[in-house]
Amino acid sequence: MTEHQQHVIDYFDHTHNDYRLLWGTDRHLGLHCGFFDEHRRRHDDAVLHMNRVLATIAGISSGERVLDAGCGIGGSAVWLAENLGVSVVGVNINAKQVERARWLALGGRLEDRVQFHVADFCATELADESFDVVWALESACYAEDMRSFLVEARRLLRPGGRLIVADGFLAREDLAPDERRMVDRWQRGWAIAGVASINQFQRLLRVTGFRRVCFRDVTRNVAPSSRRIYLASLLFYPLGLLLHWIGLRTEIQTRGIASGYYQHLARRRGLGVYGIFLAEK
Repeated sequence: MTEHQQHVIDYFDHTHNDYRLLWGTDRHLGLHCGFFDEHRRRHDDAVLHMNRVLATIAGISSGERVLDAGCGIGGSAVWLAENLGVSVVGVNINAKQVERARWLALGGRLEDRVQFHVADFCATELADESFDVVWALESACYAEDMRSFLVEARRLLRPGGRLIVADGFLAREDLAPDERRMVDRWQRGWAIAGVASINQFQRLLRVTGFRRVCFRDVTRNVAPSSRRIYLASLLFYPLGLLLHWIGLRTEIQTRGIASGYYQHLARRRGLGVYGIFLAEK
């Protein structure tokens, strides 16, 4: 277990109740942004719709085998199994989240189609060429070494298999000092290893052997989620800071709320972009 991995585990353990309260994870089971369009204007609907959008872009069909890399509490894995009839393996380094995901699959009577393991998505120890799709929904950014994640994803994919990644990216790499401080605060509060630029991620995909790389900028579709996080930071940060001072909240929780402000600021400045990458082995 590396120091960074422990930071990621601690972040999600400490903020579990914040996600339940501010994001509604008990309702839609997603720790990720929503995809809003003319038909999905409510937060819960948009969070679930993100699964549908990614599945459509990746061309996922019944009978395929999907690896959910960084599966959170299992929401996407269960959605894929229920709605598309696929077999899903979810991996996550957070044992508490994996336990919640297993209970979710058991409650939906999906344990024959969905499995969850405590494992590093950069070194899963799963069999070569055993998946049709590797799915990374707001999880790749937590990889301590992005190249290792992509190498492992390619190893796990069958020839012609697809990698689908949805995440926040930087529009450019040449950051001014104040922009770098803003991005660092965004990353640090959410225990993100590093927000890659669009060009950096494209280069890594090609260097690691992926082909037919496509990118779609969907920042406008997730903007309402970004605003929701921002408004929550404005509303709860002062209270959270006070509770931290008197010992009722942790520093990790306080930094996590502050990150909501900085991610929104990056997006408003045109620096933060939300995008979807599709690549093929």
